[in-house]
Amino acid sequence: MNSSINKKNSIIFTIFCMVFLVFAFLSVRPASAATSTVRGSAWMGGVYQYVYFDCLDDVSGDRLDVLGNLAGSGIYLPPEDVFHFFATPCFGFTHHVSIDSSNRFSGSAWNYKLDLITFDATTTPPDAYAFNGPAYGNCPTCTLGNNCLACYNPATQKVYGYMRVISDGTWIKLNSTSTIPVALQDWDLNNSVLAGHNILQGDFIGTAGSNLGDLSFNCESEGGSSGNCAARSYKAYISNLQIGHLTAPNWDVYQACHGSARGAILRWYKKSGQQTAYEVVVNDVNSFSTSTGSYVCWSGKKYSAIANQYNLPNSDPNCANLQYNHKYYWWVRLFDENDVPTGWYQYDSNSILDTDQNSDGNAYTFSTYRHEFPSPYFTWTPAEVLVSATTTFTNTSSYYTDSGPVTPQPNCIGPNCLATWSTTDVGAFISATNSPTSTNIIFLHATGTSVTLQVRDSEFYTCSTSTTLYINYGLPIWREVKAE
Repeated sequence: MNSSINKKNSIIFTIFCMVFLVFAFLSVRPASAATSTVRGSAWMGGVYQYVYFDCLDDVSGDRLDVLGNLAGSGIYLPPEDVFHFFATPCFGFTHHVSIDSSNRFSGSAWNYKLDLITFDATTTPPDAYAFNGPAYGNCPTCTLGNNCLACYNPATQKVYGYMRVISDGTWIKLNSTSTIPVALQDWDLNNSVLAGHNILQGDFIGTAGSNLGDLSFNCESEGGSSGNCAARSYKAYISNLQIGHLTAPNWDVYQACHGSARGAILRWYKKSGQQTAYEVVVNDVNSFSTSTGSYVCWSGKKYSAIANQYNLPNSDPNCANLQYNHKYYWWVRLFDENDVPTGWYQYDSNSILDTDQNSDGNAYTFSTYRHEFPSPYFTWTPAEVLVSATTTFTNTSSYYTDSGPVTPQPNCIGPNCLATWSTTDVGAFISATNSPTSTNIIFLHATGTSVTLQVRDSEFYTCSTSTTLYINYGLPIWREVKAE
């Protein structure tokens, strides 16, 4: 009997472990593996009015308690929205629209006259999937076989393909050439889909075309660049919180020269939704954990709606200093307005364009510098610098090595360092521009002049220092002449 119970408990424990591992795997995921939930409404006007992308947004009632509902004046509500009776959202009637991890649309929107408007493919669209062509870049391929009528291209932030009214077969073209095509603002607000307007990450803009009339996805883009939100406010948008882009180490030469070479700035960009807090984990092996002793740095939960970076080093108690010549993995998750976390997003996009130039060839890591950068310094004689006189500048810089990454080595000359001298005095004579030890400069102008020494070590780590000298004319030489 006990054997049977122990066997049953063992099976239950095994199943629990398997479920836990599956959950852990799913909750730690790369930034691209997320489904986007489309919410809000679009405007068709005329007798059709609003098209709703989720049953949670349907206006089929629940307006009797809204001020102005019975007046019909449109002061508090647009005229078409007044005097609605109560209906529980999604009760007995559900519809949703989403974009999967491959950027393909699915599901159905709804309009009170047209009924369901689908993104699912039951018949070939009018252009026979011409939007699958190479002109549309990275938009995923749509076919009847994968039940796809529309897709999103993150490279262009544009939407391609069709919606279809199920009841009468009317096609609504999303990338209409006669209107502002439908687009989705991604993480990069520097690449705005509608400049000069209040477009947030996850907002759609643009107008789809059909023989029933245009369907506007955002009041900001209705009627071209003028917008129409004062008269009627609406937009379609991605509601769930997602991260669109992670970068590291974002630690450039200036920061390495003027601080420490072991720093990093871990940045993320919100793709959609609302952020209220964030959490970051850093490790030197590709193993995610927040257990004590199993990470290099764990930020803990930090409340901020606007933060999009985490700086290393810092004073957080669970963060050790980074090491020299080391590679690191990192993860981030955000918390939405309901304090619900996203999954963990892992950094996976290091490239030659990053400040570490992907030195280890691993897209999942960022790397720290091998050692500190050289410390340029110079002296000059004589102390008083005069026009047309020779001034000698001596290189007294120090440098660092792999064996002593924080220990300054004197005599930054020869194969260890390359020194370059320059000045802002146009036309000044420099005896040796690339002299590692010293150079002579003859200045031509009496003014404030900058002299710069740039030092580059054997790892091509380069820093410079500048000093402004106030150059004077020499006093005239007086010679007494006897009167005749």
